[in-house]
Amino acid sequence: MFSSVIKKEWIKIKYFIYALALFGVVVIGYFWYNLNFEFATIEPKSMMWYRFAHLEQKPYFEFLYFFLLIGVMVSLTQFIPERVRNRIKIITHLPISLKKALIIHLGVGLFFIVIVCSILSVFIISIILFYYPVEILGVVVKDLFFFFLATLIVYFGISAAIIDKSPLVGGIKFFISILAIFTFFKLRFELLDLGFLFVIVVLFFVVLDSFYSIKEQRLSHLTFKIFAFLSLLFVLFSTLNLYQNKYSTSFTKYYIFYSPTLGEFVYQKNFGDHRFEYASQSGTKFDQKGYESTLPFVYWRDLEIQGLLPLDIDGMIYDKKTIQESRLSFGYEPKYLIKKELELYPLINPQTTLGMIRFPSEAIVFSDTKVRIYDSEHDHEEECKEEDLNEELQTLLRAYNVSLPIKQIYGKATNMKPYDLGYFIIDKNDRLFNLHRADYTLHLKELPSSPYMKIAHIEISENRQKLLAGYAIDEKNNFYIIDYETLEFKSVDLEGFDYKTMRLQLYSDPKYYLIRYDDGVSYHARVYDKEFNFIDGIVVK
Repeated sequence: MFSSVIKKEWIKIKYFIYALALFGVVVIGYFWYNLNFEFATIEPKSMMWYRFAHLEQKPYFEFLYFFLLIGVMVSLTQFIPERVRNRIKIITHLPISLKKALIIHLGVGLFFIVIVCSILSVFIISIILFYYPVEILGVVVKDLFFFFLATLIVYFGISAAIIDKSPLVGGIKFFISILAIFTFFKLRFELLDLGFLFVIVVLFFVVLDSFYSIKEQRLSHLTFKIFAFLSLLFVLFSTLNLYQNKYSTSFTKYYIFYSPTLGEFVYQKNFGDHRFEYASQSGTKFDQKGYESTLPFVYWRDLEIQGLLPLDIDGMIYDKKTIQESRLSFGYEPKYLIKKELELYPLINPQTTLGMIRFPSEAIVFSDTKVRIYDSEHDHEEECKEEDLNEELQTLLRAYNVSLPIKQIYGKATNMKPYDLGYFIIDKNDRLFNLHRADYTLHLKELPSSPYMKIAHIEISENRQKLLAGYAIDEKNNFYIIDYETLEFKSVDLEGFDYKTMRLQLYSDPKYYLIRYDDGVSYHARVYDKEFNFIDGIVVK
């Protein structure tokens, strides 16, 4: 009986398989041609690696539509021919239980889906590995696995909708399945998304419920209802989470500054719909023009147009150049804590004989077992070959007893900066190192840090002031600024700061450093002199 079912299903599906094979050849061919064209027309080729690792531009993402098409077409070709008004023909001529009939027919459909998706995945992986470092394999396999899960969801969902006797119930099942599919349209899959494996198992019983509906029956077991409800909650949660990540915008209620003319904090309160209120820490109210007049270092361009520069504040003269050169800002958000899927970074190589930093052809990859450098340009003559670079790198790692795996990597992975400080890396034993390259030579040095300080985040900013190199935050919510010359950490007290929930901004002007941080409810601001000695602070709710 099983062989006869396979033959019957093959007769229904074979023309679709033939068409899909032909279409697949065209799609794979175009994918290869287009990817080859992109690599051939970009210089250096490592820019494509950078786009994948840092901009999440995954060239194979559009294959998700192809995977979904497989699930849709297999379900349609399998079950639409079996539907005759309110009857399913396979039930009438098979002398077996509904559950066995379901398992056999879905098993055949799943067999074709697995074969087609596997062949497609092998081609995609082979093409990707031809152009990218092998460390990308884990990310590609993970994404294709979730594409396959999406295929199963759409297959089960549409099958349940086709088979169900009730158009209303079938429509609801179809809608929920499509809702689940929408959550797969994202560039990064997390561990939580494995919950869709549970959803797929429940969907099998949802299809069985549709089978029973032909005999005027339903799955009424309490366990099924509980699991179906939990699956629905998971789908709704995933959909809401995706929506919030993609489309939600933060609302800043207070913009707090420190006025050098008043010697106190002033703020702009945002009510939404472009309605504002302006006031000072002491309670003085302003109109917009009066508020801007208290912040000459913020609205200095208006003063320049009005011919009111230079400024005389407390006996000190501040001209346009002084104000411009003092301006600096850093930012932090909790989302900065999310690690990259692929720890691949351009190996920036500033040269003293060149005025600009060029984007390098080399990239450095940090994995659990090794640190390796790849050169995307294999056909050109360079001062340092790939193998020489790797030998130089391994010599440095051994000399400093760097323990793998590297736990964290921080740094600005771009050449659009005046200088380069390289990357700050934390090894297995929580030792902090600075790794950088200049004039074709690699440099590594260990940075002093307290053995009790567990770093949560480091933000590096190469800037022309060469005073601050960025900041660091440890797991106890302590905040540090990093000296540009020595790369030493200096603690700055931020009362009430929580790096897991709060945003932070640091601003510099000719007289002060201002640090603002908030969680959307409590808005903190603290002002310091140029040596980071505390002057004043405010909390607004």
